[in-house]
Amino acid sequence: MLAVASTSASPAFVALPTPRPCLAGPGRSPSPTLSAASGARDLLQLSSELLALEASPLTLAQLTDAIDHPSSSARPLDDAGTGVGRVALFLRRQRRSQLLVRLLKADRDAYVETVSFLHIPRAELPNRQDVPLRACDEQPRRTAASPASEPDADGLVPDCVLVDQPMGENLAEGALLEVTRNIYCAETAVARAPQDGIRGLIEEMRTYMLSTQGVAPAAQQRVLIRTLRTLMTPVLPPFYRIFMGGIVPSHDPHDERVGADPKWLADAFQSLRRRLPVAKEYLEPGKQLGPWFYAPPLTAVVAPFAFGFLVGPATLNRRADGELGGLVVEKCKFLQESSCKGMCLNSCKLPAQDLFAELGLPLRVSPNFVTQECQWSFGEEAPPVEDDPTWPKGCVVGCTSREAMRQLSGGGRVAPACE
Repeated sequence: MLAVASTSASPAFVALPTPRPCLAGPGRSPSPTLSAASGARDLLQLSSELLALEASPLTLAQLTDAIDHPSSSARPLDDAGTGVGRVALFLRRQRRSQLLVRLLKADRDAYVETVSFLHIPRAELPNRQDVPLRACDEQPRRTAASPASEPDADGLVPDCVLVDQPMGENLAEGALLEVTRNIYCAETAVARAPQDGIRGLIEEMRTYMLSTQGVAPAAQQRVLIRTLRTLMTPVLPPFYRIFMGGIVPSHDPHDERVGADPKWLADAFQSLRRRLPVAKEYLEPGKQLGPWFYAPPLTAVVAPFAFGFLVGPATLNRRADGELGGLVVEKCKFLQESSCKGMCLNSCKLPAQDLFAELGLPLRVSPNFVTQECQWSFGEEAPPVEDDPTWPKGCVVGCTSREAMRQLSGGGRVAPACE
């Protein structure tokens, strides 16, 4: 537990001077000057004080205390029922958000430790990766924990502790899922499952995973990448590589992938290159000049509309390094409905990362199996799964595929299929 008031704390938690009256919590009386001030003068004073704050755990603790427990004085500034009070609360929340981002950029470990004990709404955190589910988080929990009755040798990962959310689809999402299922079944020769929507797609993926052709993780990843390429059509990938990945088109007549660079596009760039008086080396076929600076945040904005029908609602946030280009899936419906870590890895995480690597933009997908949130960080390199400290080893307790996988593996432990 972080001890913000301790003088023996680490250097990241250096104590600040006594907070000014506008930031004061309960029991602290404002100065006569601020008591006499009103309206705009109070807000200007508050803004000045907020701008002077440094991004440290103790400052964030004091500011959060001021937000949650305003001073009991009679000033309009401290009364959330007045217009001035509402503006003051907004300014404090905005400044806290800015300080959280600064702390995230400067010292991620200190950020995670700080927000893990402060009463800050989960939706207001700039990044939730590695942040445990806290007592103050309002998401409804399951009334009973799932029993962990499997042998320890399996290294089981605890189930999600939050209640399932309804994961219906609107007409557009239903249509996209139908197209996706048709493509996937054509790629795998798996029969269509009777279930509708995402549940049907998951059953088809599970059927392929448990078949002799699809039991190998690499086979599951390849078929998913082919499915995603087909969904993107032959048109989108070449232009995404140019305008986001910064890759000069390069035509390969033997490349049969959907979305490979067409000959006419590669020829157009080489024609332009021949006409340039200088800097011809920048347009060599296949040369990557990007990804461009705007690619991560712009892709994060578009991604929820492009892939939301597969994973559910998502919110823009910051990457683990504090930069723009992140989004968090609030509760992944693919993970909720499959309850299978191996399918998450081989039919979502790795194929998505590999697909965007082809497009010229690194991507790191980081699921949280306790909350079923999932952080997508565009522009961030993903470490190999075996070296990723955020990827837990072993199978999920409530996995419905474990026994079938155990039989396919000859009765041995099934954790490697999920790792």
